[in-house]
Amino acid sequence: MDKNGKLFIVADSQDKCHALNAHLVDTSWRVSIFDNPENALAAIKIDHPGVVVIDLPLSAIREKFACLPSQDVDIAYVVVLPETDPRDVVALFHNYAADVVIKPFDGDRFREAVERASHCKSLMVQNRQYREQLEKANRELEESLRILEVDQMAGRQVQSSLLPVTPLYHGDYEIAHRIVPSLFLSGDFVGYNVIFDRYMVLYVADVSGHGASSAFLTVLLKFILNRILRRHISRNDYGAMTRAPEGFIEHINKQIMALGLDKHLTMFSASIDMEQNILRYSVAAHMPMPVLVTDDQVSLLPGKGKPIGIFPEGHWAVEEIELPEKFVLTVVSDGVLEFLPGNSYSEKQQFIVDAVAKSDGSIEAICEGLCINQLKDAPDDVTVLTVRRGY
Repeated sequence: MDKNGKLFIVADSQDKCHALNAHLVDTSWRVSIFDNPENALAAIKIDHPGVVVIDLPLSAIREKFACLPSQDVDIAYVVVLPETDPRDVVALFHNYAADVVIKPFDGDRFREAVERASHCKSLMVQNRQYREQLEKANRELEESLRILEVDQMAGRQVQSSLLPVTPLYHGDYEIAHRIVPSLFLSGDFVGYNVIFDRYMVLYVADVSGHGASSAFLTVLLKFILNRILRRHISRNDYGAMTRAPEGFIEHINKQIMALGLDKHLTMFSASIDMEQNILRYSVAAHMPMPVLVTDDQVSLLPGKGKPIGIFPEGHWAVEEIELPEKFVLTVVSDGVLEFLPGNSYSEKQQFIVDAVAKSDGSIEAICEGLCINQLKDAPDDVTVLTVRRGY
């Protein structure tokens, strides 16, 4: 039975109304009878019964009830007809009837038609409600996604504002970078600066994961580096800069472990003494290895180390090499491995070496050689940092 239990019988005589009502005496339907279609129409609009049984001539049905279902789709209509043209029955089903009962019929057949019509209409009402709920949920989801996108774009602007100027020139040194995020926010980050007009400090970091949580950690890295550099500058601590990046990764590791962020990162951290032309660097599980191009050779920088944020008592060795008058140092994040040609890591690493060696050392030429300029949908964050001298 329909949840409101109301059933209207509409006929052109009291006798017909009572005859149909007699079949429903032992049911729980609350029946109202109408021998005047106009009165029935007015009552339907007010009371919204669950089922309306119509026993009227076909012409009267078409005239009085043709447009009613479009006004209240929650009502099930059962039409009672004498033997008639099957095409008329089909037309009634197409228009609004939930069921059609052909005279003569017994009480069981009539009650079955009423219950079936009520059940069918209830299902239609439920489906409509589900559809409305789904449409509402979709609208809310679209609004949430819109707000999230606005937030992500704002976050991206903040993150971009924290990146250093590119390119940065100091004397005959040039340092530049490019980051291609896979999402609005990037887990890759770079930082570099010139201290005491002599030391160029730099790092390339790749935080695990993607999105906001990884991006927030890059902001923390920026804060940590700036705080360390400000301390050295305020103290005129040339000794610390001479040893840099000694202790830098260890300090970051302690900060990450203390926060319990369940994040780890890889990093290449370095310092260039631009007076002595000495490169000092540490590697924290960074891959692929940086490429150094000089006049007489192309090589991968040696070094290895654990990732940051996993081992509380980690130690990272500092490597040192002397730089020639002309060189290009290129550091890329592992995002390039997702799309570079080659079936193995060694093949992809060799592709990077060849691309850097064939370039003029500029960030534009190296990105072109690594197919980054044509990259549209990066599967992972991609970062390229270059330092060159003598070009």
